[in-house]
Amino acid sequence: MQMQRVNKQQGFTIIELVVVILLLGILAATALPRFIDVTTQAHDSAFEATAGGFTTGTALYRAEWVARGQPSTDTSLASYDGLLVAPGFAADSANYTAATAAPTASVYVQQTAFSGRASGYPYATETVATLAAYDSDDCVAVFSGILQTGAPTIAAATATLDASGDAAAVRTAVETAQTASAADFQAFVRTNVQVNTGFQNNSDVGVAANASGAARNHQQNAPACIYAYSAESENNNRFILYSPWNGRVASYTSAADLYTAMTTFDGPAVP
Repeated sequence: MQMQRVNKQQGFTIIELVVVILLLGILAATALPRFIDVTTQAHDSAFEATAGGFTTGTALYRAEWVARGQPSTDTSLASYDGLLVAPGFAADSANYTAATAAPTASVYVQQTAFSGRASGYPYATETVATLAAYDSDDCVAVFSGILQTGAPTIAAATATLDASGDAAAVRTAVETAQTASAADFQAFVRTNVQVNTGFQNNSDVGVAANASGAARNHQQNAPACIYAYSAESENNNRFILYSPWNGRVASYTSAADLYTAMTTFDGPAVP
């Protein structure tokens, strides 16, 4: 009598399936946050690399200007896509008497008629007649000229950050700019960032009481470029601040820190 062989097909038991599901759940709980963090870390690295490259680029630009003898005329460095050297400040003779009083105003020296010293830092590819005429397109020119080939994409924001009353308003302005452009960075201008003009005061007449009569440097509002990183739409807290008039470059990972920096005098403390 021939025995018939029966093949039995075995599957997973309920216990085995439960174990597999539990393992998949554990892996998802531990691995997914890491993948999410990798995305944020990649954006952090991209921003930091851009900020570092921009800082280095502006320093190299000024080094080339120094190597040329620090010219105080209309100077264009072709190696940086024709970026012009920013002029410095000159005392307003109608409002400034060096020996007796502080200036009540300090005027911008136009690019076409230097009578003060240049800052040595780039500010535009076109001659800008007044501080008020400086805009976000000029900031885009600086960004592109300094970083050159391979630079992140950038767009000029139509609004300034002047009306931003706090950190939340800064983030809102960036979000609004993102809807108009998908660029990696949005270029803003804030026209009233306080800078050190380099002119010394012998008193604080018209500025503040100074009983000691000790000297300090005069401050003035001037436009500065704000480059907001917008490639990560959920995070609007990465910024580069650049002032062409004194070469100030700083990066921030908080809108609150940026807002404080924009409204704080960048110069020697009052004695």
